[in-house]
Amino acid sequence: MDEKKLWLKISGSINYYLQYYSKGLSNEDLLLDYMEYALPDMDGDGVHTYLDKQTLERIIVDENMVDKAKAAFIERLEKKRSKEVIVVEEKKVLAKVIDFSKYKR
Repeated sequence: MDEKKLWLKISGSINYYLQYYSKGLSNEDLLLDYMEYALPDMDGDGVHTYLDKQTLERIIVDENMVDKAKAAFIERLEKKRSKEVIVVEEKKVLAKVIDFSKYKR
């Protein structure tokens, strides 16, 4: 598979991952989770692979492509987080509660 096609697949996996990411995790934790999800180091020898979903074969990803994927991931994550709106729930008083203990029986 040529580099351009591989980059399109990796870029698509970044976009897919960022649709459903956990907002409670830090950027570094999300990057580590994404790398484990999309470009795992299967044998622990520093060689990252990408699973092609169409052919179900592992493609070896070179270090430049891994660095490019990390940079793109962080850039897109920061862009997405800057657009997030923090919702603060207000405590609404629907009706005043009557305290019956004040009344005599």
